[in-house]
Amino acid sequence: MKARNSLIIILVLLISVAFGQEGKESVFYSNRGKDTKWFTYKSNNQALYNIITNEAFRLLDKRSEKISKLKTQEDWQTYRQDLKKKMYASLDKFEKTPLYPKITGKIIKDTYSIEKVFFESHPEFYVTGCLFLPQKRQKPAPCIIYCSGHTEIGFRSDTYQTVILNLVEKGFIVFAFDPIGQGERWQYLNTETGKSNVGGATKEHTYAGVQTLITGSSLSDYFIWDGVRTVDYLLTRKEVDPERIGITGRSGGGTQSAMIAAYDERIYAAAPECYITNFKRLLQSIGPQDAEQNPLNAIKLRFDHPDFLHLRAPKPSLIITTTHDFFSQQGARETYAEVQKSYSAFNEPDNIQMVEDLGSHESTPGNREALYAFFQKHLKNPGDNTDKKVEVYKPEELWVTPTGQLQSSIKGKTVFDLNREYFTRKEISTEQLKVKAQKLSGVVFDRKLTAAVYTGKFFTDDVVVEKYFIENDNNDFALPVYKIMNENSNKDKCLVWLHPEGKAEVLKSKMLPSFLDEGFTIISADMPGTGELHDKEFTGDGFVKGVPFNYTFGAHLAGKTIPGIWAESIDLLMQYVESETNNTCAYIENEMNLSFLYYAAFKNPFTKIVFLNPYNSVKKLIITEYYDPEIAYHIVPGSLPWYDVNELTSTLPADSYKEIQFIEGNKRMEEVAYEKVFKYLGE
Repeated sequence: MKARNSLIIILVLLISVAFGQEGKESVFYSNRGKDTKWFTYKSNNQALYNIITNEAFRLLDKRSEKISKLKTQEDWQTYRQDLKKKMYASLDKFEKTPLYPKITGKIIKDTYSIEKVFFESHPEFYVTGCLFLPQKRQKPAPCIIYCSGHTEIGFRSDTYQTVILNLVEKGFIVFAFDPIGQGERWQYLNTETGKSNVGGATKEHTYAGVQTLITGSSLSDYFIWDGVRTVDYLLTRKEVDPERIGITGRSGGGTQSAMIAAYDERIYAAAPECYITNFKRLLQSIGPQDAEQNPLNAIKLRFDHPDFLHLRAPKPSLIITTTHDFFSQQGARETYAEVQKSYSAFNEPDNIQMVEDLGSHESTPGNREALYAFFQKHLKNPGDNTDKKVEVYKPEELWVTPTGQLQSSIKGKTVFDLNREYFTRKEISTEQLKVKAQKLSGVVFDRKLTAAVYTGKFFTDDVVVEKYFIENDNNDFALPVYKIMNENSNKDKCLVWLHPEGKAEVLKSKMLPSFLDEGFTIISADMPGTGELHDKEFTGDGFVKGVPFNYTFGAHLAGKTIPGIWAESIDLLMQYVESETNNTCAYIENEMNLSFLYYAAFKNPFTKIVFLNPYNSVKKLIITEYYDPEIAYHIVPGSLPWYDVNELTSTLPADSYKEIQFIEGNKRMEEVAYEKVFKYLGE
């Protein structure tokens, strides 16, 4: 009967744990009727995002202070030179190689023709697009580059074709090209289905973008470079006036047009649509988007959306917005107000304009007509700006390749291939390793424990679990902690046990009774983003196989990282542990070792550490096309050129840790592994 009751208790416990400790197992349970959580900590599950945005807002405030001091043309010139040098340094690795353009087909209409084109923006890295040539045009004629938003068929969507064909009807040459991971440029193509193996456009971007982050680059670099080479291609065409090149695009195309125009000075007029806001309002509302929209460390480098336009001043720019876009309209208004300062300093205040129409994240007739009028004025191609109904093409009619996909037609390289080719290992001394690791991870051990708040206990058979949450002097979040004991536990013999999915996993482990019987008092905690600090409502278009890379993108924007944030949380936990005992071992499971090292490399109060199933190298994340997103989530962006995991482990005293591996599912190997764990910790 006792065994049966124990089983029931354990099942109830595990059910509660699976749902994030919402009941009495929660450290925030208040035992107050229906209000089951401490009022102050009801939103504590947003801890990870709050840590990220607090730092981002602090940096953005510093940027605003700097902007407020810029008055003269000379001030703005110096500001722009410094910013561009920092922001675009990673593009220096790219070289302009032969384009080898090829026309694969033509469509001839009464008033225009279409040439289907591909060229190489990098050797064997192909860009597909269509060049629309009006029959009646100036010679040479102004040309507009059209960038597509996040649609799987690229510029072939009805909405984008409407803009393109209207511009062509008004006498503009238009070159519309496929962004990476869209149209005919799937990076992870399933040749049998013709679809992506990782998901739609945003997942294609995120999956490739995470690999570039690991090597210290951004997917935005590749997007920008495609734009640069597009301009290079257009300048080979005698039909195009090199002094009258414009660029536009909506949504993700707005991102591209803003980034490319800010970098490439040959683009004279730019009109990003349904994208421009500012980072503060973006982070407050929908959060960071997929990979290419988050240049590495942008906010840390004091970059914000207005800088896309400051870098262009005083060249003509039009911000196209809608009142109810998910890209905050308030942010767009604030950006427009700020950018007027630089344009005024350059004596061209009328060259920066903003149009706002009633609508959501969409293309409206009013905005399209404002777009046409803008290009007609600034690219000196006057005419009627009426938005006209056009006859659009079926997507396959605008295919450049026979199959509608490069990878099943002419193959070529992918971002995965280029990322490996551009990756270079840099030399670093042992003395410099810790300095570099701390800088790249963004670790700052600045939180001080103010209280370990006891909130009760619960029992599972003969195990007692005391509940605490740890407060700190930053008052930004509370760290949930379990203190696990049985009658054999010794308070002076502590084991800090950390699992990448949180403290509840410890209670599920078959190892738990043995550790307790060995006399250990076990301390475990939820890292921000896990367990009781997991935000079930957090969403974004950077999720891959359930892994929330939107956090990764937001963190690196602000110079923070997931491992760095977790290392800071471990530091807070250890302040509590060290107040209880100075005899502490650590038991670190799976991916958790990747973050734990960013604590232990700088602070190591442990007598012994066991790494269970650690990762000795993460280089396979960039040499394996279909890598494990779960592991990648725990990597510091930009670290791999400088050091691998085994080198970070080497900063620990050789006799202070043991690495133990076993293959999950192999019962005998598992038993042997656990025997090694106990033997080492018990010595």
